[in-house]
Amino acid sequence: MNLKYQKSKTSILIPMRSINEGKTRLSNLLSPDKRKKLIKLLFTQLLKKLKTLKDQCPLIYSDILVITPCEEVEKISRDFHVRVLKEQNLNGLNSAVNKGICWSSEKLYDSSLILPGDIIDPETEDIKKILDMGRKSRNSMVICPSTDFGTNALYLSLPTRLNFKFGPNSFFEHQKEAKKISIRSIIAPVDSLKDDLDTGKDLEKFKTRQPKFFQSI
Repeated sequence: MNLKYQKSKTSILIPMRSINEGKTRLSNLLSPDKRKKLIKLLFTQLLKKLKTLKDQCPLIYSDILVITPCEEVEKISRDFHVRVLKEQNLNGLNSAVNKGICWSSEKLYDSSLILPGDIIDPETEDIKKILDMGRKSRNSMVICPSTDFGTNALYLSLPTRLNFKFGPNSFFEHQKEAKKISIRSIIAPVDSLKDDLDTGKDLEKFKTRQPKFFQSI
């Protein structure tokens, strides 16, 4: 245990759309059933890594929160004893993130880390590195870009006035928004969080890096 940490309350937020609506850009490569299995597989993998990290480092954060309208996602989350914010009227990813941030602020968490549920091969050490960077740099934003310059991890102190811009080029958009409210942006050097799974090229990476997982779908 790292004794330099004081007990903190950091929520890890995972926004998840309905499993039936995900990975449509892979529809020419995978059947609907295989896309659903893929979504569940990636989501479950992330929850396992986060639960392992929580057990190893209890002083770093205290809760995982999944924001979703989907009953299947809710069931998987409950199986891992993860909190769920069930929201039927979500208007996209930014809406889900805002719901999670509001919940975290109301529950008096002092920071949040936002992660997507479809990272190809997340390493617990890389997630811990972002949490470490955030705890050492209060009132800063720690951000990890995806390979196509989206945002695959975002840590920030709470409460926050940041205007979330998840979507195309959000890595740059989030830095612009942080500058508007005088928050310093810190780019996290964490390779394992950069690859999510949206395109055929991403699918090939997944096959290479996680061949046993891919065979299971």
